[in-house]
Parts: sequence; structure tokens; C-alpha cells
Amino acid sequence: MRSIQHYLPKPRHTEINRIFVKAKPEVAWQAARHFDAAEMPWVRLLFDIRAIPDWLKGKKRMEDDRSVSVDQVARQGTGFMILEEIPGREVVVGSVGRFWHLNIPFASVKPSDFRDFNEPGWGKLAWAISVEPFGEGSTVSFELRTTATDDESWANLERYYGIIGLGSKPIRSAAMSHLQAELGKMKLPDEDEIALPGDERIPEARHQMTHSLDIEAPPSIVWRYLMQLGCDRGGWYSIDILDNGGKPSVDHLVEGWETRKVGDKLAATPAQDGFFDVYAVEQTQHFVIGGEYEQSMFGGGPFKMSWAFVLQPIGLDATRLLTRVRGALEPKWADWLMGNVIYPPVHAIMQTAELKNIKRLAERDAQAR
Repeated sequence: MRSIQHYLPKPRHTEINRIFVKAKPEVAWQAARHFDAAEMPWVRLLFDIRAIPDWLKGKKRMEDDRSVSVDQVARQGTGFMILEEIPGREVVVGSVGRFWHLNIPFASVKPSDFRDFNEPGWGKLAWAISVEPFGEGSTVSFELRTTATDDESWANLERYYGIIGLGSKPIRSAAMSHLQAELGKMKLPDEDEIALPGDERIPEARHQMTHSLDIEAPPSIVWRYLMQLGCDRGGWYSIDILDNGGKPSVDHLVEGWETRKVGDKLAATPAQDGFFDVYAVEQTQHFVIGGEYEQSMFGGGPFKMSWAFVLQPIGLDATRLLTRVRGALEPKWADWLMGNVIYPPVHAIMQTAELKNIKRLAERDAQAR
């Protein structure tokens, strides 16, 4: 679990930027920890423009005032503080203030009191830079969490961020892209080409579709939602009006739905008159379902399909979820028609919706831990 989750649990808003780089973790940490966003000319210009009122008042600016680094932001008197630093892995910066004021009043809070500070009238934010090993290189993430100590303050902070976010989001995105270029962008494997569990079920398959999505939640949480798939459990987490009889998929984890086992039947339809067989289950790693059917739509002949869900950890607290569907149909003309014309757009729409909904729910649950 990331340290930021200790200091600002249950945030009202979270944003995470993540990159994958060739550099080893120790190199990536030095670059990320001491990165100065003012190295980017347009960011430096933005901060110079912001300082024009001070310049008009005759206030002199030191060169350090133009820096936008962790140490500069958290220096004494700025209202921001380093809450915790685990060298080589994560640094967490936080602040308590009325950020929606032109001249921001900051509360005097010690790092040890930050988590439990709850005096009405204040906004709270924390952000963290973390570096973890990934493959032959590293993954670097920037996480921002915001909340407030009461609803009125949150409304003020939300309005303020709706404006300031127009500038801060591009700055974060540009900073991460700058870091990625400096450390070398990691070339990730072509997911259509890599072998996944379940491929062996239909070696003669001429068509397959692979999708993936990164989820800022550990495999243990994502896995629980995979175990709830099916009309006999939580639904399909896709477009419910099409694949779950209009009944909303269950939006929380249900006790008793933690596992499936090989040989189980998983209801494919709301009427539960069609089923997938569970082919493989490897806890928090992969889940493969599928079936073999005699079809009548294309003049008869066998239809085989497999559908794999594979979880790949990203560091300690995030997951890459990959899905792959493979199929084979007779006769061959029907296989070509289904695999090239009919199935791809339909599956792409449904699969994309399913992945996004699982991501939304798993990340919500991860943030609420």
C-alpha cells in the first residue's frame, strides 16, 4: 500500500499519472525526486506570469523562487510539507489550506497530525511521487489526492480546482512526458503477440482480440470483480441493457463470491439459458472461461471460444488487466465473416465498457481502504 493512502485515506478526488521507463529504479528515483518542472520553458513562463503582481510591488525574486521541485514546494513557509519519504521509493507532500482564496491561508499542521486534522473550513491535499521496479526498468507514478474537512469547504475547493486544474493537469502530464523522455520510454510488448493462458484451448483459432487497461488497484481487488462476472452473480460490468437484462451490475464486492473453480458453469444470459464453462482459475493471476457449441445461425457446425482475463502486477499497488477472446467456427466462410466483420466491433464496444467499469469500481475500493 502506498504511503499517501495513510496520510489521506478516502479522498474525494484522485488523479494518477503513470509512466514506464527503461531506467533502473535507483536512476529513475533520482530523476523523479529531484525533477524541477521549471526546466520546461513554458512552465517557467507560467510561474513568471503568476509572479507579476509581486514584481509590480517591488518584491525581489530569488532564482530559487522560480524552481518547481519537491524541495522548493515543501520548503519552510510555503504551506506545503513533506509528510513522509521512503528514499528510493516514495515521497509524500501535503498541505492544509483554504486554497480557493487569492492569498491562500494555510493551517499550521505537523506531518504527524495531518491525517487526523478535521477542523471545519479547510481543504486538504496530498501528492506523491513513487518509483517501483517493472520488467527490466521502472514505473514512475504521480498521485494527487484532495478532500476537505466539511461539505462547504469541499464545494469551494472543487470549484477552485475546476479552474486551476486547467493548468495543473497539463503541467503534470508534460512533466511526466519530460521524465519519460529523459529516462527512456519503455517499449512494452505487443499484447496481441504475447501468449496468454487459455490460448492452448483453441490452437486452430484464426481470430483473436486482446484488450488491456491499467488499474490503480492491487490484483486482489481487481480479482474479486472478475469472480463476480456472470449473470448468476454480479453481471458483466459492461452495457447492462444489452447483456444483463437492463439490471445494473453489482457495484460492490459481495461476500461469498470470492472464488470460482474449474468446471463451474457461469451464466452468460439473464435468463440463464446459456453458460460459459470455467476452464482455468489461478488466484489473482488468470481466469479463463469459454465453451463449445453447435450453432445454427450459419448452417450448423461447431463453434468454439475462449475468454481469458489475465492480471499483471504493476509494482505493489496497481494492475494491468488483459483480456483475450479467441474463436473458431465452421464452416470457414462463416468463421471469416464472424471474425472479421460481425464480432470485432461488437466485442470491442462491450469489452471496453467492461474494463472501464471494473477499473472505476476497483480504484474506488482501493482508495477507500
